[in-house]
Amino acid sequence: MSYALLKPGRLIAVALTALSLLLLGQPPAHAGTWGTPQKVNSWNTITGRWTPNNELETYTPNCVWYEGDTLIIKTYKASDGTYYSGRVESKKLYGYGTYSFTANMPNGQGLLPAVWAAYLNPWLPEFDAAEIVGQNPNTVYQTLHDVNNAQTQYASGNSSGWTNAYHTYAFTWWPDHIDFAVDGTIRGSKAYTTPAGTGMHFIVNTAVGGDWPGNPNDSTWATADGARYLKVSSITYTPYTP
Repeated sequence: MSYALLKPGRLIAVALTALSLLLLGQPPAHAGTWGTPQKVNSWNTITGRWTPNNELETYTPNCVWYEGDTLIIKTYKASDGTYYSGRVESKKLYGYGTYSFTANMPNGQGLLPAVWAAYLNPWLPEFDAAEIVGQNPNTVYQTLHDVNNAQTQYASGNSSGWTNAYHTYAFTWWPDHIDFAVDGTIRGSKAYTTPAGTGMHFIVNTAVGGDWPGNPNDSTWATADGARYLKVSSITYTPYTP
């Protein structure tokens, strides 16, 4: 997510869904033990101006709350011109397994809603379960960033659009590869082995502006209350033990 500046133009490895499925077939079988799905709802809520990738947002806890079991991230432009949004990072680190987000993503020029995971300390590796450029709601991007920020990305199209509707975006982190899925269908798979001791934090946020989505404009906030919302009704981690 914070390395989105490399993504415009997509001279990195981008695979469209149809091609991915044609080439992939079935994912490799792995003998191992699957644990019980765990709800992820214990977060560090980020505060402050965020500038990587020339982003414009200021994160505030006031833009993060729960409605029942649904996590809400609000994004809006204040009267003084400040762009406020929300970002949460799981307090715990997680290991091999399936990271799943059932999310309703917002559209809007210059927005970049995302559900993803990263080591954070150090930052990389990073696995993006879903990123959507707000003015291009018909495409969802799923990306692996290795420890050197070399990227492999899969782009899945939907003529009806991915935004303003719930879809389940997930990746499964195996010891030797990563599978990316949307609504239960694998959209891409990449061989990858992480360094020993690596763990991942779940992350949910909406970025504003920056090198990839560009800047927002008046149309971005043309809603009933002048805001856009990222809603995540289910966030689960299903552990896998090789």
